[in-house]
Amino acid sequence: MYELSTLSLIALCLVSFIGVPHGSFDGAVAALLGFQSKKRFMLFIIGYILISLAVIIFWINFSIIALNLFILMSIVHFGLCDWSNMKIKIHKWPITLTHGMNIIFGVIFFHTHESFEIFKYLSNENFTYMKNYLIICYAFYIFFLIYYCFLAIHIQKLRWGLLEMLLVLIVISLLDPLTGFALYFCFIHTFKHVKAILADTNQYLSNKRFVYTSTAIFTALTWIGGCVTIIYLSMNVSFDESFIKTVFIGLAALTLPHMTLVDFFYRKKFN
Repeated sequence: MYELSTLSLIALCLVSFIGVPHGSFDGAVAALLGFQSKKRFMLFIIGYILISLAVIIFWINFSIIALNLFILMSIVHFGLCDWSNMKIKIHKWPITLTHGMNIIFGVIFFHTHESFEIFKYLSNENFTYMKNYLIICYAFYIFFLIYYCFLAIHIQKLRWGLLEMLLVLIVISLLDPLTGFALYFCFIHTFKHVKAILADTNQYLSNKRFVYTSTAIFTALTWIGGCVTIIYLSMNVSFDESFIKTVFIGLAALTLPHMTLVDFFYRKKFN
């Protein structure tokens, strides 16, 4: 079974205290999209919570399917964030999928055994049969990477994208899977997302106090909920397993409403 090293534990703390709360800016995103009255904002919060709870219930009952869907969602969400940050209007999906697969399949490629041990925690089942299909995943990534390189010949911004992806691969190859993922999630993905949200809220929202107050409240609630969940799960499983489950299933529960809000509504309006 996978055991958390001191570095891995620090990495999960980074994800918990820096990475996960970047979704707390979803209150500000909702305000940008018109949910500014008390009634509309409460409807937004209720809908957000219901979607998150539905994800957790679905994960408990269909963990293998949920884990696969979470991996796919992560690829799309991370990739869309990188594509949006480049300010390139064309070749959306080739760029998105290349960047998204780079981090996800990069971690799995360099740390296959450790990754599948973590997947066991998340699925409560032996997930190793999926190793047989990794060659297909890597083939897709190589195909899109080659096409990305071809596009980079004509689009200068993509050359910086190639450099970023290369540096990400180097970092995750040198570190354990959780630490490599945490550094990407906290200092690349979160930084890009928060930077874009703050730029738009400063430009389009006059009530700056609401942005920071709602973000602080959502962040605090996320931390409290995470701590309570870890304590509860630790009664039946090891601390390592409870911490990993809380962080990643919690990420999944927040990713679906966050992704729906950001990738399908916010980016459409502000990209």
